[in-house]
Amino acid sequence: MTVTQTEQATENETAESAAFGRLVAIDPLDFDPDGGTEKLVVVDPYNHRKKREEGDTTEPDPALIASVEEVGVQQAIILRPQEGERDGQLGIVIGQRRTLAAYRVAKAAAEEGREYRKIPAIIRDDLRGVDDEALTVSMVENLHRRQASAQDDVDAAEQLALMVKAKKVPKARKRSLAAAIGRTEEELDAAHKVAQMAPETLEELRDGEIEFDWVELGDYDEVKDVPNAQVTLMRAKAKDEQEGNTKRGAWKTAMQELRAKKVRTERIETLRAELAEKKVPTVHWVWNWAYSTARPLEELVSKIGMPMSEQGHGETCEGHAATIDPDAAEVVWLCVDWKKHGHRIAGAAQDDDSGEPGEEEAAKIEAAREERRRVKVNNLAWRTARAGREAHIADMCKDKGEAPADIKELIMRTLLVSDGHYVHYVGSQEHGAMLAKFLGDERLTRQPKDVIASLIKKTANKRYWWVLFAHVAGYYEAEHMKDDAWRGEPHYHYGPSVRGRIRPATAEWITFLKRHGYGVTEVEAETVATAEQEAEAAAERMAEQERQREEREAARAAQKAESPAPDEGGEGDDDMDEEYEEPAGAVENADPENETDAGAGDPAEGDQEDGEQE
Repeated sequence: MTVTQTEQATENETAESAAFGRLVAIDPLDFDPDGGTEKLVVVDPYNHRKKREEGDTTEPDPALIASVEEVGVQQAIILRPQEGERDGQLGIVIGQRRTLAAYRVAKAAAEEGREYRKIPAIIRDDLRGVDDEALTVSMVENLHRRQASAQDDVDAAEQLALMVKAKKVPKARKRSLAAAIGRTEEELDAAHKVAQMAPETLEELRDGEIEFDWVELGDYDEVKDVPNAQVTLMRAKAKDEQEGNTKRGAWKTAMQELRAKKVRTERIETLRAELAEKKVPTVHWVWNWAYSTARPLEELVSKIGMPMSEQGHGETCEGHAATIDPDAAEVVWLCVDWKKHGHRIAGAAQDDDSGEPGEEEAAKIEAAREERRRVKVNNLAWRTARAGREAHIADMCKDKGEAPADIKELIMRTLLVSDGHYVHYVGSQEHGAMLAKFLGDERLTRQPKDVIASLIKKTANKRYWWVLFAHVAGYYEAEHMKDDAWRGEPHYHYGPSVRGRIRPATAEWITFLKRHGYGVTEVEAETVATAEQEAEAAAERMAEQERQREEREAARAAQKAESPAPDEGGEGDDDMDEEYEEPAGAVENADPENETDAGAGDPAEGDQEDGEQE
């Protein structure tokens, strides 16, 4: 039999139709997620991602729903005719998540009276009753999806990064593009970071079922080699979600600490290389030197009680060595066996052959060591927190909307009170530096008149408050968040070694920023807690002093009431009988601690005192 070209073409079209199916448009509301028999479309029993008792793995994430809402389902789903009790229905072989996302979008649109898009679908009649092939098709599709997902993310990020960087995408289009792919504008800005990530890193996160968005992925890639970075960031993300912090406060704080830890690690490696190059013997760091034969030089003296220096000890003692403090990332010089080489512990009695201090003196030395370490670690943590805190303030100053009421109140209170600290700040060089930092204009560092005039002219009315906020924030950062502010106010007479209470303004500022999305660090949280305890203790002392004063006045009044009235002719004895009254203020100043606590009940008064002291 001879087959014509026309007949051959018809047979080919029929074969292709059977193999590739027929394209139709499906109404999303014709889908039944629960698999009933009333709707046209259901999940095929042999779908690889079918919901099972152990858990639903087919739920569409918010990104997919956002994408479907913006541009609809772009990739056709695969359906096959059902048999048996479901005869006449179509089962989803591929595309269950897309269909469910479209169903939810359409349902919400229908309830609000809006239009919605249909789903492109391919009906595979050739898979009717062929369950094994249907399952195979579903499995292959999902396996290929998982294998390609990491590289797909990298490729997509790279393309978007090029578009965003070239600024060829208008702002409105950028928002639409972000929504279409289930991302945010912030994620698009971070796309270039994701584009540089190794697919293996993305796969590792996916295998661990760790869901980071593109901003978080870019950040994680920066610190992934820092120990416990993944766990630290997961906890920070969970904290932000729990607190509803849309500004990623805890995440940004965690990143700042991880970056600092990374810098310290790199610094430690550099120090080790330098010591090795100089052929200096090194030993492992010991947290409690009391249980080691080695001892830092700062705790040792010579036989005649002279302090020991790194240079002198290195030239005269065979036990000279070094170690590296992992928290401070600095070299600590020591003697590996101080007893063997004839050294003594500072504070040991000269007539004691052991060279060790007594029990009481040893306790003081240990306490002093712990205090030095605490100060060193907290100073480092406080300085580390500053970078993240100032970055958060700079982000706040970019806000183009109306400033909240508490920001306006803070600005007015600061400008109208103008205490000693404020006057000092306005006259300092830090004023211009802080403005430049928070407003992103280096020209403001020296505050030339033309730059200030330009700033005022180009600032919209709604932005005025944010410019003033940058000014006030600079005041708080410069005056009340100094390197050692967590320790309390240094004594104006005895110097920084004697500390008073933590400034109320310090705790007030940290708490204020926390309300506006800042992720407070551990040392900042401890500072606020300590300030609150000190304020409560001061209030209790003042209340007790007031109670004692009232008791004394009541006793004097009772005594005067019980005294007999003076004789009419004895007016000359009034001065002798009159009760002696203490000078004003004697009771309040009787407490030696009261001078330090004066004004504790009013933060503004306390700050004024501090300004006068300085």
